[in-house]
Amino acid sequence: MRGLLCTAAALASDRLLFHTLLRDDTLMAEAAELSREAVTVDLHCHPADLPSSYFPGPDPDLGANMRAGGLDAGVFAARGDYPLIRRDAAGRRYEARKPRPGELFARCTEQLDPLIEAAGKIKLALARSPADIVAAKKAGAPAALLAVEGGDPLEGDIARVKVFFDRGVRVLQLLHYRINEIGDIQTADPRHNGLTGFGREVVREMNRLGMVIDTAHGSPDTLAGVLAESRLPVIFSHTGAYALRQLGRHLQDKDMRAIASQGGIIGIWPYLGRRDTFESFLENIDYAQKLIGADHVGVATDLFGLDNHTAIPTHKEFALIPAALLKRGYADGAVEKIIGGNFLRLFRDVTKNH
Repeated sequence: MRGLLCTAAALASDRLLFHTLLRDDTLMAEAAELSREAVTVDLHCHPADLPSSYFPGPDPDLGANMRAGGLDAGVFAARGDYPLIRRDAAGRRYEARKPRPGELFARCTEQLDPLIEAAGKIKLALARSPADIVAAKKAGAPAALLAVEGGDPLEGDIARVKVFFDRGVRVLQLLHYRINEIGDIQTADPRHNGLTGFGREVVREMNRLGMVIDTAHGSPDTLAGVLAESRLPVIFSHTGAYALRQLGRHLQDKDMRAIASQGGIIGIWPYLGRRDTFESFLENIDYAQKLIGADHVGVATDLFGLDNHTAIPTHKEFALIPAALLKRGYADGAVEKIIGGNFLRLFRDVTKNH
């Protein structure tokens, strides 16, 4: 009961803050103008919910909601491990069974293919390069950048990296909710003590191809291994500050600094725990910006990935983020970086020699 009351209080607080922002016509107009000038990017989201063992296709309102929220591009991730993951009594996700041969690759592909096929119908442009994102914005069409959440669909085969690249995937998150052939995760006891030999091969191959390495869900030792191996900057797409909330999925200061020191980006998510609100999300952005600088902070809604535990329930609410940051005193240039400019810069860095 206490959890439900806390959630209700958080939602009421968010509604009040949203209303305050929305009724400030001058602020919303300024935020909208800034978004029109900038390139806005959601560092990590999903095309639809995954309620069962099949993928129903992308949400039909995806493109319309992005346009309404002033969002130019989303990094839309497919997940290979979802049929295997369950929650324990405490709500923690874990691998309930081992995958069947080929299952992880098949489950991931069945999410990517419908998104690719439906993109035109829901008025989304498929982007394979930074130039594609910019061109889509100029044409007035939101863009989808394909991603895979968790290197599980590689199933230990390095050739699969190129297979996904050729399919249009440009962001590969190495880990998710199961320890795989690449390394250890944040939310389970270590098995590999960091990045594996295969993981190092994957990092090198992604550098060679010009794919963005996403270290989200990776344990501190795995993250350290990736940073030591990669010659290009990486992202940690969706997380928060461990110093503010001691959540297993959050990053400690030293790890944020390590990513930023190599030109990388930390994506802050709008996770709603029992005591979290939209204000908490903004406080996490504040913390990261003060710790590592505005050049290394981004925003990731994790749309459809957080169930109801989110302060950003659809991409329509993305428009509130620049407005809220401006209201907190952020300079226009810093807001432009945080809501997408930093990712576009990193994407250009990763792909410039390809």
